[in-house]
Amino acid sequence: MTIVSLIVVSDVEHKMRMLVKKNLLIRLVISLLVTYLLFRAQWNSASFSTSVSENPHQVWEFVSDLNNAKKLNPSIFDFYITDHDKGNYDHWEYGAVIYETMAFIPVLTNVNYAEFTLKTSPNKDHYKILSTYRTCFFRYACLHSKSEMTFSNDAAYGGTKFRELIDYQCPFIFSWLCSRELTNQRNEWIKRLKNTYQN
Repeated sequence: MTIVSLIVVSDVEHKMRMLVKKNLLIRLVISLLVTYLLFRAQWNSASFSTSVSENPHQVWEFVSDLNNAKKLNPSIFDFYITDHDKGNYDHWEYGAVIYETMAFIPVLTNVNYAEFTLKTSPNKDHYKILSTYRTCFFRYACLHSKSEMTFSNDAAYGGTKFRELIDYQCPFIFSWLCSRELTNQRNEWIKRLKNTYQN
């Protein structure tokens, strides 16, 4: 083999190696992009409502008391109130750390770092609970959510008209699971709230 042919073979081998590296790099970038798109957190919304046979003030006070959280939400297994509470009866704020399991994957637990704001209207006929959550799985994989609960007079049936609007993050690939988990949990929560005030 001549020197010229060795140089040509070497040049071809070099080009082939570069092409293989380029293809690997392209595949890696595409894989990372697809992984990012599948696992990035996206915001979703949901709303729930019902009527309860008790007056809005009583229902709001019951739901506001975190000691009743386990009665309403069976997935909660422990919680504690953090030290930073402030305000007065018309506008009270406090924080809590809430531990819970998932309904569809009971072995999977999460920790919720929650902030609550409790508000009454000036004429005391409309009440709100605003809350934000940072829900963490495996300590570092955290998602955010926020909830607005309203308790008002139910003019049509008497008692309380309850409505909750929830905005929550969920990785795209798990959207169906997050939606099912949330719907299952909130429907059970509403059922237990209504049962609390059944005659």
